[in-house]
Formats: sequence, C-alpha cells, structure tokens
Amino acid sequence: MICNDSAWPRSEAVYQGNVVVDRIRFPMFGAAGADIWPCAFWPSEPIEPAVRIDGGGPSNVLIAQNLRDPATPLSGARQLRQAFGDRARMVTADQGGHLAYLFKANTCLNGTVSAFPTTGQRPENDVACAAEPTPSGQ
Repeated sequence: MICNDSAWPRSEAVYQGNVVVDRIRFPMFGAAGADIWPCAFWPSEPIEPAVRIDGGGPSNVLIAQNLRDPATPLSGARQLRQAFGDRARMVTADQGGHLAYLFKANTCLNGTVSAFPTTGQRPENDVACAAEPTPSGQ
C-alpha cells in the first residue's frame, strides 16, 4: 500500500511549495506529481523503514526508460541506475511519452525487456534503443 510506504508531509504548505517548484522543474508534466495525496492524512505510520538503494544485493535489476518521459524524467532514471551500480542495467528508448515497455512499439526496448523475465538474462551493458517509426494509431 503506497500510503504506508513512507511518511507523508501533513502540512498543506509543503505541497503548495512543491507545486510551485515542480511547475518550473517539470514544465511538460506540470505539478501534478507534487500535489497533495490522501496519504498526507493516512492514519498510520510506515510499516517498514525505507529501503536503501545501493550497489549491494543481487544483480537482477532492469530499468526501462524513455528519453523524453514528461512524468519520470531521464535524470531520475540515471540517478537510480547509478545508485544500483553494477546490480542493474538500463534500457533507454529514443522516444517520448510516459510508460515505455509495451506501451510503445519500440522493438529494441520491448525485446530487450521481454528477454529478461523469459530467459533470466540481463544485457551485458546498458542498451540505448534508437527511435523507431510510430505505427499509425499510437
């Protein structure tokens, strides 16, 4: 449950400030991600401590990312990839829009990501998928 995953600010002023900042930082998506959520008023505290993301642990992480995602920017994916270190690989597709895997017709991204759960093998290195023509209707 998302509300029990972390401690949410309870002050409306915090969210108002975040909205102002996110309108500047993320002009394509706007401030929707910074707006107040019902979790701010959830009646309980987090169930577990926050998970620390670092280079320790199994090497079984694959990150899929569009280069021009207006909601989850490439900079955040790169920071996540760096935090995981050699535990992870990242597949980026030269395309826009939010959601990458199976939501766009990029055969490189979709094929690379699909191979991971079906074979258990990640790419040896990060993969940069070139732009592909968008089929009509997408």
